[in-house]
Amino acid sequence: MKFKFWSMAAVLALSLPNVAWAWQQECEPQFDSYAQVLKEANKGNAEAQYWLGEAYFDGESQFEQPSAVDYAQARAWYDKSVAQKDACAQHAIGWMYDSGTGAEEDKAQAFAWYEKAAKQGLSKSQFNLGVLYRDGLGVAQNMKSAKSWFEKAAAQGDEEAVAELADWSE
Repeated sequence: MKFKFWSMAAVLALSLPNVAWAWQQECEPQFDSYAQVLKEANKGNAEAQYWLGEAYFDGESQFEQPSAVDYAQARAWYDKSVAQKDACAQHAIGWMYDSGTGAEEDKAQAFAWYEKAAKQGLSKSQFNLGVLYRDGLGVAQNMKSAKSWFEKAAAQGDEEAVAELADWSE
């Protein structure tokens, strides 16, 4: 039992250097300007569509031209991106339902969208599935499934998942 605990602790410690870039690497933009994002989004680039959705969702952009908050536009661009199976956009729609921001709060819908992104390997969605399973929100409570999703996210360096697993006892 002690060996199993220390083995898990070692695995988690080894994943800590990856924590800072885990989310960035998964959903980091590959564009230099708002104009480039807009041009590529209109040409059907799923990643650009996701980032345009983010600009409308946040009401600002990390590029030079911010936009006003417009959840309907954000969702429209996310929908175009998820039509191409973009995991970051799937996560974003999950967050809209999870938080009740830009959509009516619906944990079951949040679960469904997070699950799509998590199955593609998106660590933040894996972590959020763990939370929903742990707390029985939008899905029947299942601690085994919660732990499994936390472990998947932690293995990719998700800091919240690492912290969550540190609190679990065998």
